[in-house]
Amino acid sequence: MKKIAMLFIMGILLSLGAMAQNKDVKNDQKVLKNTIVDKKADKHEAGKNLAHLRIKKALRGRREVRRHRRSIHRQGEHLESHGVKHPIHKAREQAKLEKERKEN
Repeated sequence: MKKIAMLFIMGILLSLGAMAQNKDVKNDQKVLKNTIVDKKADKHEAGKNLAHLRIKKALRGRREVRRHRRSIHRQGEHLESHGVKHPIHKAREQAKLEKERKEN
């Protein structure tokens, strides 16, 4: 009887631990999506500055884009370690769908 009770308690604890991680992963996916949107906006702005020959502003913008890129890859690796398959690709697709919804 004790063994069954211990197994039951261990099962409950493991399932509670798994459910607690899901909320954290969903929040991390939202953060990743927002980072991708910010990177795209900064990249667009840096390209626009370069086209208008604002070299110093464009270089600062490119540094910001590189910082976003490193952040995106770190977040993607973190999510992959938590069991999410292809998190960066999924986040890009979500950002694209959200943009299309806003346009329509």
